[in-house]
Amino acid sequence: MIVYFADRYFNILGQASTELPGGLTIADDRRVGDVESGVTVFEFTLPFNDKTRALVETCGDVGNYLLRSHKGVNDFYTIIDAEVDTKRQEVTVYAEDAGLELLNEIVGEYAADKAYPINHYIEKFAYDSGFQIGENEAGGLTRKLSWDSDATAAERIASVATQFDGCEISYSFEVEGLRVTKKLINVYKKRGIDAGVQLRLNRELDRIITKKSIVNLATALLPIGGTPEDAEVPINLSGYEYDDGDIYLDGRYLKSRSALARWSRYLNPSEPLTTYTGHILKKYSSEALTQEALCTAAVAALKKAGEIEV
Repeated sequence: MIVYFADRYFNILGQASTELPGGLTIADDRRVGDVESGVTVFEFTLPFNDKTRALVETCGDVGNYLLRSHKGVNDFYTIIDAEVDTKRQEVTVYAEDAGLELLNEIVGEYAADKAYPINHYIEKFAYDSGFQIGENEAGGLTRKLSWDSDATAAERIASVATQFDGCEISYSFEVEGLRVTKKLINVYKKRGIDAGVQLRLNRELDRIITKKSIVNLATALLPIGGTPEDAEVPINLSGYEYDDGDIYLDGRYLKSRSALARWSRYLNPSEPLTTYTGHILKKYSSEALTQEALCTAAVAALKKAGEIEV
């Protein structure tokens, strides 16, 4: 893997590698894509000595751009945080691919006058950022959406995708040489594929660390939306109807039959008899200003909450 460093004017400052002999080296690199936000994080350390310290600190400075080239794939990032450790002689770099143009850009309240396709919303909230629509698997859908509070452009774009049937986004870049020619926001019905690849412990893998958590687990949600202009209280799902065979509405509560079967509070036969169903209930908040949009977002959230985080 090779990483090129550039300043805000795209002047190349230097390069580092995990494999090439000589030059700057990269250690402890980690690349993590967050499906919920669409943002990919790239973290690594740059060791230095007395001779290379000035160059390493210059390359790894906040605000600089990174072009990561690995196995024919080019990723583009902005350095958000950098930490210099003089005792360990290394610079720790934290970068994100959405960039300051979306991460530090604030968008305000907005209410659409009619139903629009997803590109209308993304182009509005990504305006003047240099990003444009790339892949779009939600092209046939339209929604009338609104928000009653401020958010970063990256947060608002993620919110838009969620309200288009739980779509997911990613950021990608087209590169010619060391020049970025396009910055793209992609919309997918679901990211990732099952590639059928097997990685075996003590062969392809040296170690596997698995962390599991149920801290955010829920079998039912109480969805609360935003407050429309002509109302005094936030909207909820009371009176709305939804049932896909697993997730269904019971009054104001959105419940999952399959999650309840696995996680009911009353699976133990020695529990006292009760008429309560045993749901693990959590509140879900959204900026949605229509019951349809609130329900769509809450269904996606409950599907995620009903599973163990691994």
